[in-house]
Amino acid sequence: MMQTVRISDAVRCFLLNVPKGPNLACPRETSLSGKQPSNTVLWRETLARRGGRISLVSWQGLRFTGLASAHAINGHRAWEIDRLFVSAGQDKTLNDSNGAGAKLQKSWDHAFTDFLEKLVQEAGERSGERVMLRLPFDSPCVHDARLAGFYPFFEEVLLEGQVAEDGQNAAASPLSLGVRLPHDDYGLFQLFCAGSPQQVRDGLGSTFDQWRDSQNPFRREMREWVIREKERIIGWLGLRTVDGWQEGEVMYHPDFPDALPVLLSKVLAQPVLNKWLIPDYQEMARELLLRRGLVETARYVVLVKTVAARVMAPGFAAVEA
Repeated sequence: MMQTVRISDAVRCFLLNVPKGPNLACPRETSLSGKQPSNTVLWRETLARRGGRISLVSWQGLRFTGLASAHAINGHRAWEIDRLFVSAGQDKTLNDSNGAGAKLQKSWDHAFTDFLEKLVQEAGERSGERVMLRLPFDSPCVHDARLAGFYPFFEEVLLEGQVAEDGQNAAASPLSLGVRLPHDDYGLFQLFCAGSPQQVRDGLGSTFDQWRDSQNPFRREMREWVIREKERIIGWLGLRTVDGWQEGEVMYHPDFPDALPVLLSKVLAQPVLNKWLIPDYQEMARELLLRRGLVETARYVVLVKTVAARVMAPGFAAVEA
């Protein structure tokens, strides 16, 4: 039986020390750090953040069979599934002589899609407009997520490593970095629109409010720089140091390719361990970082499902332009 997590469910899971096993979802923070939050953190967040987190648990009698949880990313419009555990079935073969493996696999697939569909429904009840899910590129769960209505909008590669010495002298550039200012939000949205394919804009947000709500909330902890050209932002860099490694994000205007080396010069001059999640459409950034010594260690696919808007008043419904 699937239900929203209650205090009694949290206590029971705590006593049973569940969920166990791998988290099928790969949220951004976990993908970068490689560390899974403890069950204690999960239950504390679930019970304390009623408005900003949705958690579902499934039982068969007294036996734990699964859990799924999603959090509001940076506002009510966008949600991310960051914990997804479904017990047994995914590693079973389908050629058992008695067909038990096939039945178990089918049951697991059904439970997986049920969790996703219920999370999307709960997000919609909280005025959510899109639900995101990051999975390993080669995960069999991608197929099941698509059955639940999630569509793969883009891929990401995780690059890690120490920056190697550059034997070439970089050519001087007339472009220069400046500090990102509080009123630059809309300029960064315009940069996102210019530097991202239409499909990505559809997935992350085609309006300013949608885009802002889908942004990584940890950007507030970043040191940020921009490059301006006649009052227009043509490049952005964000850096954050966590546990001795440096996490970075970058955006650059396709009409100004010279902006990217200037942005990354801030990164490449630092002798620290780097971890970057680079979307597949930022090919220049990926190639430059690979040439400077970083290596690809993982690949993910980002899937999104849009949520039908609830009618807030008779005769009126929110729609995208």
